[in-house]
Amino acid sequence: MKNKDIIETILKIGTLASFVGLIVTVLLQVITRFFIPGITLVWTEEGSRFLFKFAVAFGAPLAMKHNEYVNVDIVLNMMKGKSKDVLNVIIQIMSIGLFAVVLKESWTFVKIGHAQMSPTLGIPMSVSHAAITVASLFIILYGVVNLYKTFTGFRKGGEVK
Repeated sequence: MKNKDIIETILKIGTLASFVGLIVTVLLQVITRFFIPGITLVWTEEGSRFLFKFAVAFGAPLAMKHNEYVNVDIVLNMMKGKSKDVLNVIIQIMSIGLFAVVLKESWTFVKIGHAQMSPTLGIPMSVSHAAITVASLFIILYGVVNLYKTFTGFRKGGEVK
């Protein structure tokens, strides 16, 4: 995939839009709670949860693409050469496997949520639950791409970064 692919652009826009929406929603909640006591915006708490889920769902695959996940790298830093590369491959394969399971189970969750409506927004809960599905799908995609790049680096004989 190119350095600036269309999926990355969509994920960045989704992350930004969700995060800006989250900030605006929380600000509305704070302003009405403390400065305009007569107005109650009951939907803001639920809306902020939906937006937070989607901000994470759009942002997590970007972290996978750029290998920016938080990790404890004490063991990796002690290793050198091929053993470090092999451990990285194992970690990538385990991540792909984990998110494949999450993807499968999240789709079941989305189908269950279709029959339920959110109390204040009136949106099907499947919309909220779909955030997990979206994140898992794109994390798997970028995990496979990273794994491919790793194996390509092995064939070239260089150290994998």
